[in-house]
Amino acid sequence: MFRRWIVFGSVAAIVLAACAAPAATPTPDSGTPAPGATPWNPAGISGSATLGQWESSPSERSALAAALAAFAVTYPAISVDQETVAGDYRAQMITRFGARTPPDLFYVNAEYARDWIDQGFLEPLDDYIARQSFSTNPFFKEYLDIFTGSDGHIYGLPKDGNTIAMAYNTDLVAAAPATLDDLLAAAAALKGKGSLKAPICLNPGLDRGLAFLYAQGGELLAADGKAPAIETPASTAAVQWYLDLFRDGLGMTAGDMGDGWCGEALGKGDVAFAFEGGWLLGYMRDSFPDTSWAFAEMPTGSSGSKVTISYTAAYGIGADSANKDQAWSVMQFLTGPTGMATWTGGGIAVPSRSDVPVPAGFDIIVKGAEYSRPGSGFMRGYNDVQKAFQDAFTAEIQDGTYSAAAVVTATARAIAQQLSN
Repeated sequence: MFRRWIVFGSVAAIVLAACAAPAATPTPDSGTPAPGATPWNPAGISGSATLGQWESSPSERSALAAALAAFAVTYPAISVDQETVAGDYRAQMITRFGARTPPDLFYVNAEYARDWIDQGFLEPLDDYIARQSFSTNPFFKEYLDIFTGSDGHIYGLPKDGNTIAMAYNTDLVAAAPATLDDLLAAAAALKGKGSLKAPICLNPGLDRGLAFLYAQGGELLAADGKAPAIETPASTAAVQWYLDLFRDGLGMTAGDMGDGWCGEALGKGDVAFAFEGGWLLGYMRDSFPDTSWAFAEMPTGSSGSKVTISYTAAYGIGADSANKDQAWSVMQFLTGPTGMATWTGGGIAVPSRSDVPVPAGFDIIVKGAEYSRPGSGFMRGYNDVQKAFQDAFTAEIQDGTYSAAAVVTATARAIAQQLSN
């Protein structure tokens, strides 16, 4: 699940939720068929289904291909045609929804899941779940809740999860900073050294900035979720702290360094620090195998408590998908224990089920779930809130003004508008 701020968020992608960790809580079982319902047996289904997806790296492609190969062995009567949706995944899919020609099965990112549910793009899955007696109990509740509509119906099954951690170049950084003050000190010491374009790669959006906002005591929403909290003194100070990283030359965006995303900047040695999820593992292995790096927990900020953000994504079926039965047959396998173990075993993401082992290399990602907060999907219209923040934040960088006031005002306005809808 690849999370580029210019495309997916990105990803992709998860979120929204807590990662597959001991602290998470499985959801109550909802796989009980209604009296008189016709039982569902995926083994009795034949035909074909298209699977629409984004793709971050060869590792992601290989992992999904392995899971689909396992599906083909178990269900040889159903063929699956993979379709990589290039460019802006969300925009491309909305076009397909409008034309009533969506793929049969497709990725649904948490950040716009509630919008797609409310807009009627997704097929409710409750009937399939009940008729097959497909247990949702193993799914971590924090993930599944994102894809449950206000009507109580389930519109997606989470395919994986991730939390954001600190990645750092171990040749340049002897010990991972434990606090944000430590991070600032390390970045200041590295500024202007060697071939570094900046010590830290940073995104100008909430897809990473939200973790720092929380770490510095800020909030987007009031505790009851009914009013903006971005305008409070603590939140404004947190936004200003994040802007100051750019002002002081300690951080730059990947685009300003000529890189596609922060993982590339880390791999090329343009920066010493980046903040990414488990998708970075496969990318670095494929693209920069000679770069020495490691994950560490997110540094603690002035709030005094550890915090990070989590992401998830699901498989969904379109309300206008042509082959829904075949799509469900694929979905129930890919989100079941065997398919998910094969998928997450490819080193891309952490399982969203409690009964699937966590792959090697994800210990820091999983540990972050103990104190994570949703990175998206916790309110309707979050994509518009994210855009308002990012546009205003980017303008402050480009204009060289670095003032939190405009960012806070634009974000508060976007939040208030979504809450009033």
